[in-house]
Amino acid sequence: MMKKRPIFKEHFVLHFVLHKWSYLLGTILLTFSLVLQLFVPVLLKKFTDGLQNESIHVSDLWELSLWFIIVGIGAFLFRSSGRIYIFKMSRILERDLRTLLFSHWERLQAEYYQNQRIGNLMAHAVNDVNIMRQIVMQGYFQMVEAAVLISISVFMMASTIHLFLTLLVLLPLPGLTYIAYRFRSKIQMHSLNVQEAIGTLTSRVQEFCSGISVIKTYIQEQEECKKFTNDNQSNVEFNKQLIVSNSLFTSLSQGIVGLSYLISIVFGSILVMKSAISLGDFVAFNTYLSLLIAPIENIGKVINLLQQGKAADNRIRHVLSTEPAIKDEEGITPIISLQGEIRIKNLSFKYQRSKKYALKNINITIPKGTSLAIVGKVGSGKSTLVNLLLRLYNPPKNSIFIDEQDIRDVPLKTLRTSVAYVPQDNFLFSSTIKENIAFDPNPYQDDQVVHAAKQAHIYDDIMDLPHNFETELGERGLSLSGGQRQRVSIARALIKPSPIIIFDDSLSAVDSKTESIILTTLRSEMKSRTSIIISHRISTIQEADQIIVLDQGELVESGTHQCLLKKNGIYKKMFAQQTTDFSFAHSTFPPLNGRKILIKKRRG
Repeated sequence: MMKKRPIFKEHFVLHFVLHKWSYLLGTILLTFSLVLQLFVPVLLKKFTDGLQNESIHVSDLWELSLWFIIVGIGAFLFRSSGRIYIFKMSRILERDLRTLLFSHWERLQAEYYQNQRIGNLMAHAVNDVNIMRQIVMQGYFQMVEAAVLISISVFMMASTIHLFLTLLVLLPLPGLTYIAYRFRSKIQMHSLNVQEAIGTLTSRVQEFCSGISVIKTYIQEQEECKKFTNDNQSNVEFNKQLIVSNSLFTSLSQGIVGLSYLISIVFGSILVMKSAISLGDFVAFNTYLSLLIAPIENIGKVINLLQQGKAADNRIRHVLSTEPAIKDEEGITPIISLQGEIRIKNLSFKYQRSKKYALKNINITIPKGTSLAIVGKVGSGKSTLVNLLLRLYNPPKNSIFIDEQDIRDVPLKTLRTSVAYVPQDNFLFSSTIKENIAFDPNPYQDDQVVHAAKQAHIYDDIMDLPHNFETELGERGLSLSGGQRQRVSIARALIKPSPIIIFDDSLSAVDSKTESIILTTLRSEMKSRTSIIISHRISTIQEADQIIVLDQGELVESGTHQCLLKKNGIYKKMFAQQTTDFSFAHSTFPPLNGRKILIKKRRG
């Protein structure tokens, strides 16, 4: 859902309001340095006229030299101080924009990220925000410089030297505005293409790093290199287009500036020869002009930068104007805690981009402190049901209740604090094992972390690692085996004192012996919790208080393990199939069609 809101503009205004005194001080310091620079033409005029009239003495030279030194040091100190204040504010803006962007991403639903490329999100946080920083850092600084130098220089040139010559010199300069107008759309378009190309390139690198094992296994290094080369070349081509536009814009701007210099030299020389102005006036005029030209050129660069900034602004604004679909509704009643009784009533649900229902007319009651097991084929709706219980997706109103309270009326913080979850993909962060287990807003003591690790039967494995619980994990925890990652994820859920705990196929990567030990521990741990277990293994869920079987989104069977075996339905067929598969896996058999078969024993 998209809704246009001036979040980004409001943030800019708020930033300038909060830091107005720093910007004001930076502006004042910069203005002082610019005013001091404008004494240079006056000093040069006095020196040149003195030489021409042969009225200058050695003492005058020392005095002029001293003034040049004072002006130079003063301008340096004031300019440096002004730059520090203004540039420091631009870095603060950069920090705040990234924080705003990241905070907004945290509010968005999981479905948003399924439709986004990681590289594009990274490009928003790095490149787009960096351009916005440059607008403040370079844009604000150069516009202040231009405003002060242009206004005072033009006034001094016109009032103290020659009005008509000033008007002639300024005549070509409005052409810079026309050039900026002509180039604005091209620069904006090329800048947008560059930012998107950077996003694509970043996504390619991220995908390569995540899938390196698969790439090497299937000998796809050369193909991946070709894909990267193509994306990299596209990035180069888009940058070339931007460089061409920028170079043409800069060259034309400099041509107009050169025309002003030509007018100044030609007509200024004529005025000197006619004694309309002195040689000192001529030198001072051209010095003013040199001080004037740089900020005028910078105005063109700022206009150029603003076009790039507009493209970056649109990309960031697009993110910030995306409203989170999962959020607390207005006027919601505060709920401090939940007890854990769950009731699902006539639940039907389909994903936004799907025409087919993922769940159809589901009715389940899970009393507080009991266990529910969910089995079914891949795609039968098991994980969808869990996602709805966690409100990673919004269930229909009046379809899921916790403690007789509609889940849509339970504050998200309360709901997610009350549920411990072991996800199917066993995601671990690239931090220490201790930090992964104690991943919760509430702090945990070391003995609690150790106790959770022992319950998940991962303690001995951790103690075999070089730094025990302080061992740093690699990206996504891939330095651990699949079974170890699952058990760390289980420990992360067990340490959380929540009334509801959910296991989404979280013992699939451990061997049967380890599974039996973990299940024995979990049964005693979960006596006081409402637990939901999703599994493909009957051995994992056969002790549950109730078991349901999902098939194509429908609840087709329910009951205890023994009751379901007597029904001679899908559950019994699954049980029989798994029993047969277990016997088959422990038998010996010859190679098929002359191909060698390698069976890798699962690491727990």
